[in-house]
Amino acid sequence: MAGLIYLIVDDSPTVRLTIKQALAQEQIAPENVSEANSATEAVIEFDRTHPDVVFLDVSLTEGATSSPGGDQFLNILNRPRVTYQSGNEVARYMLSRNPKLTIVVCTGNPAEDPRVRELIKGGAFQLLQKPIRLSQIREVLRQVRDERDDSHLASK
Repeated sequence: MAGLIYLIVDDSPTVRLTIKQALAQEQIAPENVSEANSATEAVIEFDRTHPDVVFLDVSLTEGATSSPGGDQFLNILNRPRVTYQSGNEVARYMLSRNPKLTIVVCTGNPAEDPRVRELIKGGAFQLLQKPIRLSQIREVLRQVRDERDDSHLASK
């Protein structure tokens, strides 16, 4: 699991920090972890880093990024041609490029929410309900490791 690449996609800095802390506790090197705070930024980071595991929020805002002066602007030069609006669209994009991708859904929405159900039906590995605790994330990381170890053994 140490060699896997992780992408954290959530518009909440607190959630991203919590997940990064759990990854650090599991001895995941910081250089193997990237993050995105919007759907479009998630696609850019996915294409740049080619992660194995993505922690993905269902409800993403398409926020602007802050300049050093505090002004809000959209980084038009770095945006893909298509603007992605939701976690579901991001998941479809990512899975179309890497069907073996492990997606962990992070949401404050109930499991019955149609968007959450769509992600689960689409192949999401696990669901984490917000507020997320470090112990929950660490347990999911162990499950990811076990699943990847089992599938690696089955392919031999």
